[in-house]
Amino acid sequence: MKRHWAGGLALAASVLVVAGAAALAGVINKPAIDKPGTDAPKTPFTPQTVKPLDTTPPDSGPTLPPGTARKFKQPPPEIRAVRGKLTPPDRIKEAFLWERAMDIKVPIKVDPQTGAFEVTGLKMGTWDIVIRTPWGRLEGLDMAPKVSEYDILIPPEYRTPDLGLDAGGTLGEQDVKDIHRIIYEVKRYENKIRDLYLKGTSDKAVALMELCMDESFVGQKGDEITWRIEQWYYEKKYDAWNSFRVRCLYRFRISKAVWQTWGWQFEPALGGFDITPESKVPVTVEFTVPEKPVPEKGLVGNQYPPVEKGQVKEPPPQEEGK
Repeated sequence: MKRHWAGGLALAASVLVVAGAAALAGVINKPAIDKPGTDAPKTPFTPQTVKPLDTTPPDSGPTLPPGTARKFKQPPPEIRAVRGKLTPPDRIKEAFLWERAMDIKVPIKVDPQTGAFEVTGLKMGTWDIVIRTPWGRLEGLDMAPKVSEYDILIPPEYRTPDLGLDAGGTLGEQDVKDIHRIIYEVKRYENKIRDLYLKGTSDKAVALMELCMDESFVGQKGDEITWRIEQWYYEKKYDAWNSFRVRCLYRFRISKAVWQTWGWQFEPALGGFDITPESKVPVTVEFTVPEKPVPEKGLVGNQYPPVEKGQVKEPPPQEEGK
């Protein structure tokens, strides 16, 4: 009898211990209620106070009468234009502006009486004027010693001596001699080379080169020759001139007899017109087209050359993964 009574007491004590532990756990784990003015921690079950949506429209100035449009202040428009005169007008059979880097051509309408013209709304870039004349092609060309065709698009605050910043100064007599030594004292494939122009600043220069091979060469057929027009870029570092870039503009393998009929002149005065975000006034050009081509500026024939056959175009950028 005493054994049963003792067992009952032990069982009752165990139940009380388990119940107390459960009650204590419930108190500890009970989520706190977020009351105003208390710092009780929030839980996913804590009621949140939602701020009502402000539907008041922003202040837009005085109310306008119905049917009246509001005028907003606009920034001054950039003037991206080239204007001027090409004379005499009867020597202009056709003309256009050409952005070489993007290969964009914009026709020029020349007044048949005065030779005046104006082209507006141009994209940013460097533009050249190309004219079809009675004797052939007159082609403007950018002879600024730029590191790349996109130097002008670099904001002024980001330009450096190696990236779009012009050091200024002039190309001295000794600089010309040093660059000519690099050009003419190096043995090359072509047997006839000449610089049509050499222009630059105190630390950068560019030469417009004509290179011709009219002697016997491997694979030659008949009176074939090779003929190229290139721009060679130079920079001066540590008091020494060095070549750092070559840009091939035209490359032909053609009959010499046909080549000698071409009339093709290159003219820096008709090229290198920079249209930039800083442009505030139109570029102004005035030029007199010569009656005949001159040997110092290119070819002196009387036929328009097949430009497209020899034009060197930069390949488009490759897509990633190809």
